Amino acid sequence: MTDLSGLISAAVAAKMTPEFIEKEVDARVGKLIVESVDKALRTWSDTGKLIEKAVEEALRVERIDLPSYGSVVAGMVKAQVEANVAEIIAGRLKEDVEQLLSLAPKTVKLSKIAADMIESRHGEGWGEVITVIVEHTDYGYVRVWLDDDEVIEPRDKYRCAVNFSLDKDGKIFSATLEGKDIKSAQKLGGRYGLEQKIRAYYAVGTIIEIDEDAVITSIGDC
Repeated sequence: MTDLSGLISAAVAAKMTPEFIEKEVDARVGKLIVESVDKALRTWSDTGKLIEKAVEEALRVERIDLPSYGSVVAGMVKAQVEANVAEIIAGRLKEDVEQLLSLAPKTVKLSKIAADMIESRHGEGWGEVITVIVEHTDYGYVRVWLDDDEVIEPRDKYRCAVNFSLDKDGKIFSATLEGKDIKSAQKLGGRYGLEQKIRAYYAVGTIIEIDEDAVITSIGDC
């Protein structure tokens, strides 16, 4: 009886010529690397380790005695990574920076921040719908508390979802978002809301103008 294992090994060896390997790897590795890098950057994972693991798993050939082809594949993958990863990362970061800048103008009025907070609450009736509390300190800086989900009394201001401090130039120098220090935040993008905008203002150095007389916190106010 013919050794089936021997037939399979012979067929595989005959098929996997250097030309075949080069053609198939080139056709797939580029796309695989692009998808791996993009996914890694979007989830803030360890990019290098994820790419290495994903490529290794996708291209692993087990129980076939063709060690020379393993070297060929490894060399081609390395070349693809070196040629493409830097460009891919640069493009992805460029996209993130452009998104960040679109959220963070050079200057913004507190009344505009409040108006954006109210925008998503229209259709919920009339009256107070958001919280905006401003406190001018004796030390020359301003504290602001914001909440776009509920109306909170000044005595309970620390319940607000967002609070930040502005220096004498109107730039945020400290902030807390949902109880977390803004400096420890790991993510800038992904959610178009109040918190993301405050992160963007902080990152870019947006000047926030405190126009308290113009701040509207109710639906139906003129």
